[in-house]
Amino acid sequence: MIRALYGGSFDPVHGGHVALVRTLLDRNLADRVHVVPARQSPLKHDPTRVAAVRRGQLVELAFAGMAAVEVDLREIDRSGLSYSVDTLGELVAEHPDADWLLVVGADAAVDFARWREPDRLLDLARPLVVARGPVSLTPPLSGRADVLDDFDHPASATAIRRDLAAGTLPGPDLLPPAVAAEILEAGLYDWPGIRPGS
Repeated sequence: MIRALYGGSFDPVHGGHVALVRTLLDRNLADRVHVVPARQSPLKHDPTRVAAVRRGQLVELAFAGMAAVEVDLREIDRSGLSYSVDTLGELVAEHPDADWLLVVGADAAVDFARWREPDRLLDLARPLVVARGPVSLTPPLSGRADVLDDFDHPASATAIRRDLAAGTLPGPDLLPPAVAAEILEAGLYDWPGIRPGS
């Protein structure tokens, strides 16, 4: 059994996140994916735009019905900063017979040496770096990580937040319909409160 930990701010969760998880499962890179929204990522200095509990609810909506996906809210329930090494250590202890992947975006991989206890992370799981095209890995990842370099999706959380604030609803390939409906209903991401077609 191969289990993957896929963490992030998910601010908001979007179609690219869902497509990546489907890719991991469809290519048999993982048998189960644990999607873990962070309360607060220690290396991100910009605050999240939506409270952690609400982001967790949106993540649950995005992955509802995907049997091989477990949305895990432990980092939201845990106070303080969210460290992957803590979460991964707990998951490995809960599923000791599994082989673990740690899914890392290429942008985050650049800072991997600054993560908390990077060597312990590498002992717990094999990193899978997701990049749009070839990427050069630096220590401590070089030689110790796999690369998924042919995944590409147009969704961008920054662009989606900008569109929502401008009153433009991204299409379903960019923003899962259930997530979009909740954002509009609750007026998240500075949505101006006008429903499409009204």
